[in-house]
Amino acid sequence: MFRIVTSCLAGLTAVAALAAQSTPNTLSTAERGEGFVLLFDGVSTRGWHQLPLQNDQSPGPWKARDGVLTYEPGESWLATDETYSDFVLRLDYRTTGTDTDSGIFMRSPAVGYPSWTGMELEMKGNDAGAAPGLRTSMSLIGSAAALKAAHKAPGDWNTVDITLNKMRFTVLVNGEKIHDFSLDDPAYAVDRQHTPLGDRAKMGFIGFQAHRNGAPAEYRNIRIKLLK
Repeated sequence: MFRIVTSCLAGLTAVAALAAQSTPNTLSTAERGEGFVLLFDGVSTRGWHQLPLQNDQSPGPWKARDGVLTYEPGESWLATDETYSDFVLRLDYRTTGTDTDSGIFMRSPAVGYPSWTGMELEMKGNDAGAAPGLRTSMSLIGSAAALKAAHKAPGDWNTVDITLNKMRFTVLVNGEKIHDFSLDDPAYAVDRQHTPLGDRAKMGFIGFQAHRNGAPAEYRNIRIKLLK
């Protein structure tokens, strides 16, 4: 009887731990131990501020709704209050329509277009399974195509794990590696209209992009660990 009760208790503990890990916008025990902190609390935009894109004077607001971070149509981006240089960023995102057009900004200054002063991982709703290119989803837009199309169709959540460590850039999408290269590798300085990756800002905001047209993207489980 003692063994049965002990086994049941162990099973319930494991289930409880799994449930805690799967609760949106919380940290697992392992992540807390590794030094991750939440960037989104699930109920507010505390810790973030909105900036305009393309001098838009009436951008739609960003808001927390039903445990996700999303936006109303308008040319804007939501930036962290803090700036970051070297980090591991983990988050979930989903597109909500085939016309969704958003993106994840990294090391982007407040001045200038964040895709080109910093970097942007592109995010669209119409190219799941399509051959990767320089402007398809999860490309480092204009400079590096993803190694494979690992993202899902609209309505499904994707997990993204981004590591920026000095000049090394690594990205996993849904557990599959899609980027792993040095930003100063001349092979990735292909965007002749903009500053080469290796010469862009080494510190800046993390952010998300909104456009006037298209269904919004949604974000959750946004957490970060600083690298020394």
